[in-house]
Amino acid sequence: MDTIKTQRQQLYGISADVAFLQLLDQPAFSGTVEQIFHKALNISVGDTLFTLLSTELDNAPNSCRILNNDFTRLNLQEGDQVYFSEKMIYLADHYFLSFSFCQKWLPKEIFFNPNKINQKQYLSFLNNKVNIIDELLKTEGNSLFNYCGDNLFYLATSEKLNLLRNELINALLKQQYQILPDIIKQFIGLGIGLTPSADDYLVGLMAFLLLKHHPLQHLKCQFQQGINNARTTTTKVSAITLEKAINHQYRENILQLLQMLVAASKKDIYPQFRQILDIGSSSGSDMLFGIRDALYLTHYFGERYVD
Repeated sequence: MDTIKTQRQQLYGISADVAFLQLLDQPAFSGTVEQIFHKALNISVGDTLFTLLSTELDNAPNSCRILNNDFTRLNLQEGDQVYFSEKMIYLADHYFLSFSFCQKWLPKEIFFNPNKINQKQYLSFLNNKVNIIDELLKTEGNSLFNYCGDNLFYLATSEKLNLLRNELINALLKQQYQILPDIIKQFIGLGIGLTPSADDYLVGLMAFLLLKHHPLQHLKCQFQQGINNARTTTTKVSAITLEKAINHQYRENILQLLQMLVAASKKDIYPQFRQILDIGSSSGSDMLFGIRDALYLTHYFGERYVD
């Protein structure tokens, strides 16, 4: 194996989550390069995807950040073999990935504070953040939820997205929880891109709404049912992302935002919103729509407890 190493360029892992590092403890096996982007490279292993991230990106589930700033410059292409052996990863015939200096990323679990739900100060905080997100999405967002162009397909998709969004919010407001799985099922896969707009919206919505101790946390089963019934209608990447989200496994910058939201942080939260907005071409905007609606719903139910 040392002979093979000398024929390849060495890459270095910086940080990785537990799921990714567990791959290194398995017997020798292989996968394939699924997708290559400037800042990320997806590896298919069985029915699961693992991701290599560029140095400048934050940590994420099933991922490893490595010393690299542009994966498209590597001599790799989709379909190339990836080998896992002796705590190393071998990428085609050109590279091997070393984990000698790799740090384990251990995200902290975030809990909603139910004592804040009846505090006027916290409700005012939530309302303020809803307004900030609204303005940000209006001026800089790139989401099909607020598409205003002349592409007929996009216009029709936008109309369907907003129709389902209104149905979902109204069902939650009216506590018609029995119809949630069907609405969520219709959401899955709707939109464009590697992670469709509706899926990204649900990821953002669930991030805050299903926090432990949140008043609506008990709806996890309804969301899970809707997602399970529609897994085959979306992309492989998005299906895995939704599964991670329902189990509250999110990328690092989303977790940082959630912590600031539950703590009613007095720090300037705008940069955190911008970090989410900048995810992908439109994914961040769609996630922010979901987060925005989760804050709105929390504020609505919180007002019921305030005199």
